[in-house]
Amino acid sequence: MLTKWLGVLEAAVVFGGLAGLVTGMYLLPTSPLPGVMVILASMAMLVSSVGKLCEAQEVRQECDTGRERFSRSRAGSSGR
Repeated sequence: MLTKWLGVLEAAVVFGGLAGLVTGMYLLPTSPLPGVMVILASMAMLVSSVGKLCEAQEVRQECDTGRERFSRSRAGSSGR
């Protein structure tokens, strides 16, 4: 249950980052400094979310590799 809510939270952060990027682009012509600050903050939000996604993908690949090794060892031992 907690994992599901963390996924929803990460999705909200990604959408917030994208909305911030669009807002920053609209602010650039009228007020460049706040526009740049909004864009940089949005990029920081997106980079942190991508970092968490990459960590989760690495853990998932390690789990899959472990399962694959286990199934190979079971298949090798059952043939004897």
